Amino acid sequence: MGRYSYSQPSDSSHYGGDQADSGYSETEELIGRDQAELELKYPEPSQYPMQYPPQPEVEFGFPQVCYCGDAPILVTSKNDPGRRVYTCKNVDDGDCHVWKFWDVAVMEEMRARDKHILQLEEKVDNLTLMSNFESEEKVVRLENLVSDLAKKSFTLKIEFEVCVGVMLFVLVVLGLVIGGK
Repeated sequence: MGRYSYSQPSDSSHYGGDQADSGYSETEELIGRDQAELELKYPEPSQYPMQYPPQPEVEFGFPQVCYCGDAPILVTSKNDPGRRVYTCKNVDDGDCHVWKFWDVAVMEEMRARDKHILQLEEKVDNLTLMSNFESEEKVVRLENLVSDLAKKSFTLKIEFEVCVGVMLFVLVVLGLVIGGK
């Protein structure tokens, strides 16, 4: 049983155990290298190549703006003859520009519209259901009000008939008392 020994490999620098304390950052080193390369290539910062401002992503639907800021154009693909593609007029300058097949963009837009239409239909159905429910609720309240008024009317009618009957009885009794004297 005592023939095998085991030690934690995380203590070894070979497995990355000592890197947290070293202060080394690969990302910072790459940024420093890029900056040094730019300084060697372009002694003056004004000579740096043009940097395009960040643009919104054009990954979904019809591209509206290229990464360089220009409006995309629709051309026929050279690699796939007859197929239309969105690209940019500056595509040959070596930078990143929009490139998307027209039929892919159309399908994405159609799927989004279908989803939107389904959501709108669901909202309309819910509104119709709610208005029907509210109308039915108002009708029920109105029926209850009419029923209560009918009950009160019936009790008033009975009370009126009783009152008239009592008055007639009193008149008959008075007529007998006065006529019998």
